[in-house]
Amino acid sequence: MANKSSMLNTNKVAAIFKKSLVLSGVSLALSFSALAQDQTQTPISIAKLSDARVFADFTEKLPAVLNYFTKASEQEVIAFYQNNYGEIISQERKRGRLTLNFSAQQQAIRVVISQQNRLRQVDVIVEAGN
Repeated sequence: MANKSSMLNTNKVAAIFKKSLVLSGVSLALSFSALAQDQTQTPISIAKLSDARVFADFTEKLPAVLNYFTKASEQEVIAFYQNNYGEIISQERKRGRLTLNFSAQQQAIRVVISQQNRLRQVDVIVEAGN
């Protein structure tokens, strides 16, 4: 009788182990699927002036950031982003930096313009909109 009982316990343990392996496999497959989707995301497109000298480009996913220098004037930079992103929602000048806020294509877009020697530094941050 003891042999039959231990055989039943062994069968139960084996069944639990098999179910555990199946669940682990499903979990692993879902993880790889999510990872693959993350890696196949298309980069975020951020408009930049034609003479942009890009020094930082983190546009693989949101929030996306693009930083560059340009010879364009502050007014030219403002006009460029208005042409690309529409009406300025709000703007603020603080410590010599002008921050413009836009909303386009269900995204919140912040453009920061600052003077750097004879150039303008432009920082563009794109985040998911509300």
